Amino acid sequence: MYLTYEEYQSMGGTLNEATFNDYCFEAEAKINWYTFNRLKKDTTFPEEVKRCVYKLIKLLQDAAAALVVSGDDNGGLNGAVAGIASQSNDGVSISYNTLSARDMLEASQNQVTTTIEQYLNGVTNELGKKLLYRGLYPDE
Repeated sequence: MYLTYEEYQSMGGTLNEATFNDYCFEAEAKINWYTFNRLKKDTTFPEEVKRCVYKLIKLLQDAAAALVVSGDDNGGLNGAVAGIASQSNDGVSISYNTLSARDMLEASQNQVTTTIEQYLNGVTNELGKKLLYRGLYPDE
């Protein structure tokens, strides 16, 4: 595990351990995808990796909460997520900006990608290999 539950709590995390484990597994899978599994054999992890996992857990948690759509047979992909676009106080007028759940998932994935690129840019694993290097190292 790139981030332990105790480290997660010390960073301000509030999830229970079982929920943390689920989100942490998903966050690590995303990191492994973008880093070509360059962290899998490591035993210690840089602070940037730990903070990246923490941020990804928050993003995944927020995306899951926003995508709770009822009455949809396609796993929520045809539903809509509404957010307040504008609000008036005196005339009590509220306008909503609606995103499809599919657009919301795409935006969430873009945030995940941006977070991984931002946090892990230039970071190396224990063997000194850059995590986000898109080429192939000789022993890979």
